[in-house]
Amino acid sequence: MIPVRGGSKGIPRKNLATLFDDMTLLEWTIRQAHAVYDADEVIVSTEDREMSDLARACNTEVHHRPRALAQDSSSTASVVEHLVQEHEASGRRYDLVTILQVTSPLREPADIRSAREMMLTGNYDSVVSAYSEDLTHPAKMYFWEGAMARPVLPEMEGLRRQDLPQVFRRNGAIFMATMDHFERTGALWGGRTGLVQMPKGRSVDVDSENDLASAREFFVVHPEKKNAAEKSQ
Repeated sequence: MIPVRGGSKGIPRKNLATLFDDMTLLEWTIRQAHAVYDADEVIVSTEDREMSDLARACNTEVHHRPRALAQDSSSTASVVEHLVQEHEASGRRYDLVTILQVTSPLREPADIRSAREMMLTGNYDSVVSAYSEDLTHPAKMYFWEGAMARPVLPEMEGLRRQDLPQVFRRNGAIFMATMDHFERTGALWGGRTGLVQMPKGRSVDVDSENDLASAREFFVVHPEKKNAAEKSQ
């Protein structure tokens, strides 16, 4: 599922912003999804007519979500729940769900395939994409409570940098969860969690004009990546 809505605070109509040439964030994500999944497995969830028209032009099913689920406060989980309930009522049942956010455009089909292969082993309740965070370790951080600092990881506070375990940060590019896990917890990650590692340089999350400029610059530096979403034969 590719969730998109018409509203956006940071960048107006952000999901239709262009990455390169005339390629929008939405169309690019649809192409990435089609490079991995059959066309009838890909669904765009939106309340927006222009985005609906673009998705259909890209041979992609559109699930119309109510405007009440297209607000700043609307969670992706609530959108998934609405879609699943409507589809189950018409006899469509899913084993797992994949969420591809258009604001994380530098994922590649290979990243999605890796996540799917991990899920299909049956060893995980969820798989998320993440990058290694080398500069900021939670063992060096504190919660600020009133006038007192409390270590985030007190048991590791005294360890040397080289003795600290590696940490990863979710980048929002890929979320996968079994329907069993989602129905039990209402969460799109958690439980027995697997990680698909992506480099930090491809973990841009487009939330501001600067983020969008960084994503566009990636394709200037790597023009060959403009064909990365072609379906492999």
